[in-house]
Amino acid sequence: MKQDTKRLTSILLATLLLAGAFVVYFSFIVPAYGNLETLKGQVQSEDTLYTNENQIVAKANNLLSSFENNSSSVAEVSLALPVGPNVADALAQIYGIASSAGFTLQSAAVATQAVSPAQQQSSAAAAAGSGQVANAAATGAVVMPTGSVTFQLSGTGSYGSFKNFLQGLETNIRIFDVTGVSVQPLSAGTPAVSTGKNAPPANADNFNFNITVATYYQAS
Repeated sequence: MKQDTKRLTSILLATLLLAGAFVVYFSFIVPAYGNLETLKGQVQSEDTLYTNENQIVAKANNLLSSFENNSSSVAEVSLALPVGPNVADALAQIYGIASSAGFTLQSAAVATQAVSPAQQQSSAAAAAGSGQVANAAATGAVVMPTGSVTFQLSGTGSYGSFKNFLQGLETNIRIFDVTGVSVQPLSAGTPAVSTGKNAPPANADNFNFNITVATYYQAS
């Protein structure tokens, strides 16, 4: 074989080998490397999510342990969100706040919204696995289900006494949520109703107020 032919054959073989190497690299190695990088990203993301969830569960467990070990916190929660409607106590607090504010309550109507059986069943299912904070949180039943009591109040007083009454409701230990207010001026010559030492004078610049107040309770 001539020297030129051998040289040409070597060049062709080298070219074919190089082309084959490029085909293998771009057809197999590059896609495999891309898949590997994708898998690495997924693993890192799942590791981060797992770590974050563990930290959240640990913090929730610590908070629950602290709460259960702190009897004063339990007592405060019971006062703010009592077990059962306890309507008489709520009314006594409302009338006490009104008296301190110089606001005269004329009437109060009560409507209680009971806890539904579905809420109670959901809470019972969560309580069966109370040690699993994550499961309880997922069902939204970390605490007992709550019901509400709505008071339709009618009262008379000055704007200042009404503001003091609202502030008293706002800062009271039991949760009171004012959901509606309507105001009407007293008709000319119509005296305000006086029912106690803090009642407004008959000729004062007073108004009639209709107030809707909601409070809440835990199911027993």
